Amino acid sequence: MEDKQSREEFDTALARIRHDIKGRLVIHGFFGSVTYRDVEANNLLSGSTIEVTVKGRTAERSFSRQEIEDCRLRVSGPVLQGVISMVEELSAPG
Repeated sequence: MEDKQSREEFDTALARIRHDIKGRLVIHGFFGSVTYRDVEANNLLSGSTIEVTVKGRTAERSFSRQEIEDCRLRVSGPVLQGVISMVEELSAPG
């Protein structure tokens, strides 16, 4: 039962992160896709790689499971810094 609850917390945090990224993109006038890939080590979920694509440009960052789960209530810490840097990277002229 704990595995199911733990996965639910992880998925809730990923949904919150995705929502935050989309909101930040809209501020810059962009619409894009946000995907994530689970990272497993020894058959255990150890984190995720979040990928943001806007107008054919892609930025991605990897975060540990703990960093992601810490964002289930509010996106903060290293994940927030990663989100901000991805959005800045995609919104920069180039």
